[in-house]
Amino acid sequence: METIELSSIDLRLERTRQRNHAVEQSLLDSIAREGILDPLYITGSTATQQYLLLDGFKRYRCARKLGMGMVPAECVAEDVATGIVTFIRRNEYGSGITILEQASLIEELHQRCAMSIYEIAQRLDRSPSWVSMRLGILDDLTPLVREKILSGAFPVRAYLYGIKGFTRVNNIGKERVDSFVGAVSGKQLSTRELFVLSRAFFTGGNVIERLVLEGDAHRALRMLTIDADGSDDTTLSEKERLFIKELQTHATGMSWIIAQGDTMAMDTGSFSQYVNLWSAAILKRLSKYAVAIKEIYDRTGHSECSAHPVTPGSRPQGNSATVAH
Repeated sequence: METIELSSIDLRLERTRQRNHAVEQSLLDSIAREGILDPLYITGSTATQQYLLLDGFKRYRCARKLGMGMVPAECVAEDVATGIVTFIRRNEYGSGITILEQASLIEELHQRCAMSIYEIAQRLDRSPSWVSMRLGILDDLTPLVREKILSGAFPVRAYLYGIKGFTRVNNIGKERVDSFVGAVSGKQLSTRELFVLSRAFFTGGNVIERLVLEGDAHRALRMLTIDADGSDDTTLSEKERLFIKELQTHATGMSWIIAQGDTMAMDTGSFSQYVNLWSAAILKRLSKYAVAIKEIYDRTGHSECSAHPVTPGSRPQGNSATVAH
């Protein structure tokens, strides 16, 4: 470990890391009292005294706010590619970085360091499909969505495990996704709240969309979460309440599996066998299931849900009820 000048640090990789303003404020208070306890992780050469910051962006920003000129640092490699690979491997089980941050660093290796997918896979001791999967996550992101997620204004889980799969199945354009994410970012909504609100925005009535775009997402959410599963409706029988609950569970599970399928490596031994077994079981019933859901939907009417509780995935868009075919 060494002490280096703050001004000698290159922040190019800051755009690959996600911000958390609450954590950063807490860290600022701690550093003001006790100083920087953990070093910044860098790559570079002591000969040139130019360093690229790999990890410690919150500590860096706190140091600048506090007027610190020197910071403790640990150099993990002299070249950028080795430094990034080392950092990813240290955090490969998700303990330190999100999957989007991991994907952004892999993109840096692929584009800026000119490494092939095969080379990256070898260096990380992963399969090429694992690397491709992460690069594919970024292909689906618009610049606006990516900026909102990495700035900490929009939770990454709400996009990866909610919006991404749902909008793909329902053929919802990226422009509409941008309009939704831009309107709700920074409003301190939970992942579950965003999950429900996004379904209503993309498939509900005009009232919900207007409220969200006008900046009144909290009011729209209140309209959507009033007893959405019928648990407080005394007119429902236990059997009817259970049926509604199962529909809600299925709708949520479908979107989750669609989104997760892009992030899972399917070439790993027993995991692949189990996935294949249950995928086959689902495919065997898929046509009948789609017909049954369409009949249920038709029998219960096509009323607008502008002021009606909306459960995740409950309103098909266009011909989405038969997408499974």
